[in-house]
Amino acid sequence: MSRVTDMNRLLERISLFDVRSYLERKGWKRLTARNNKLVIFRLEENQESIELLLPSLERFSDVRERIAQTILSLSQIEGRTTGEICSAIVGTNSDSLLISLQIPSNRASIPVEEAPRHVKAINELILFSACSVIDARPHYEKPLSGIAEIMSDFEFCHTFAGSFGFEISSSISKPQQTDDLFSPPKARLIVERLARGFTLLEQAVREDAPQILIQAYEYAFNARMCDAIADIGLDGKVTFNVGIEWASSVLPAEDVRLFNEQIISDPEISMLKHVSEQLKIVRPHTDCINGPVINLHCAGNPIEGNSKRSVALKVRHDQYGTIEVKMNLGSDYYLLAIEAHAKGKHLCAKGQLQRKGNVWSIEAITALEITDD
Repeated sequence: MSRVTDMNRLLERISLFDVRSYLERKGWKRLTARNNKLVIFRLEENQESIELLLPSLERFSDVRERIAQTILSLSQIEGRTTGEICSAIVGTNSDSLLISLQIPSNRASIPVEEAPRHVKAINELILFSACSVIDARPHYEKPLSGIAEIMSDFEFCHTFAGSFGFEISSSISKPQQTDDLFSPPKARLIVERLARGFTLLEQAVREDAPQILIQAYEYAFNARMCDAIADIGLDGKVTFNVGIEWASSVLPAEDVRLFNEQIISDPEISMLKHVSEQLKIVRPHTDCINGPVINLHCAGNPIEGNSKRSVALKVRHDQYGTIEVKMNLGSDYYLLAIEAHAKGKHLCAKGQLQRKGNVWSIEAITALEITDD
């Protein structure tokens, strides 16, 4: 599985900066030109020299034509097709995550109702990987703030042939980049986390050892990433391949450098679902929550002792974000909840806060009172 090698599609993604980066990595020397609108690149080989001319600025009107001419020249010089040259230039400053759905050979497309789910799941995989790069947690109720800038480095590219393929490209190096040269870009850290997680997933399935992944959430998959991967495969309905092509300008971390491609099918999806459930568990611990009543339910008379009375609060928690917390109450506390709801006030509850799966609850409540906020 590799990037699409269609020159016309790839040419749209190639910037002047990418071409210059590629030439410099191939040993071409940049020279000063008398005309400030042009930049000369020279390659010295076997006592002979070859020169290429490129515009000095991306905004010049002929930049696309000049890039195309340069690619044709490089194709002749390197003895490779223009598609291969384009693919190599694109790969100079960009990582690519490649996902290929294994659809039956007698089908050339995927159902239209399934396509949005694949795309949404891929987006969430990147999104929650970015969350872990900012603040590694086992689970996130919602994305962290400050993610938008990181996500802007990722783009969905054209789908590619070979079953049904998605390419997600991430920019690793940019013009006038001022990042610490000794610290990998966040976009690279996101992709490295994916590669590390897929490697550990393969090991966890082979050894039937979910703890391998559960214990690695700080540097591999969190619960939402596990969910997203399961959704890409429609919960095991669709087998898919995942691969990574690293930008040639920046070496990836040593432990993921050799990651190439992996198949995700039923065993991997089952493992991911179990790991996700375990990562979402929050063990009971004493906490105090505060929030408005958003749900009241009692099947019988609320003042009768045997009635089941449940209440849900919307809580803005410092650690877990905005969560819905359920609690079962006795008759006195339930009437207090009704009063808070009727008056538009908050309830403050102290007890054992916990989460199982996606459900938050507070048990063994020792105090409950109405507050203004």
